[in-house]
Amino acid sequence: MKLKVKISKTFIVIIMIVAAITGMVCAILFDLVDVGNVFDWIKWFIFVAFFILVLALLGAIFLGLFLGHRTLSVGGFTPFEKSMLEMKEDIKKIGERLEEIERKLSK
Repeated sequence: MKLKVKISKTFIVIIMIVAAITGMVCAILFDLVDVGNVFDWIKWFIFVAFFILVLALLGAIFLGLFLGHRTLSVGGFTPFEKSMLEMKEDIKKIGERLEEIERKLSK
């Protein structure tokens, strides 16, 4: 089964970075990695906090753009879509007229 949604490379890279950070934090929590220096821990914590802050800001910006677009969009049909709907009705009427002519000729 093929995916219908295309996953961007940026998304994959971000997921890999988050997984790496999560892995490091879990390794530190389960004492798999020795954290001997408090200053290294503080630098690591600042880096992770900054990274999460950047991701949260980007998410908030995209969510705001999405909600703003949804609330400010017209919600009706565009002129192109209206012309396509009119053309569909015209084709339907022409088809009905052709069927009527066909019935008259077959009698």
